[in-house]
Amino acid sequence: MTVNLGDTVLIKVTSGVADEVHLHGYDISSGVDAGHDAEILFEASVPGIFEVELEGAQLQLMELTVR
Repeated sequence: MTVNLGDTVLIKVTSGVADEVHLHGYDISSGVDAGHDAEILFEASVPGIFEVELEGAQLQLMELTVR
C-alpha cells in the first residue's frame, strides 16, 4: 500500500486470533479480539517503508510506503 505524505490513513485488520496490530516506525498499536476488527487511523507524517504486523504472531500483514 502506498500513500502520500500528509494523507490521513485508515488501516483496518480483521483477525482470527486475539493479538495486537502494530504499525512499525509510527509505533502505533491496536488490540484486536478474535473475529473482530482493529483500526489504526493516523496522518502519514513520516516518509519511508513501514511494516504492519500482527505482533504476537510475528506475522507481517503488509508494507506501507509513505512518499
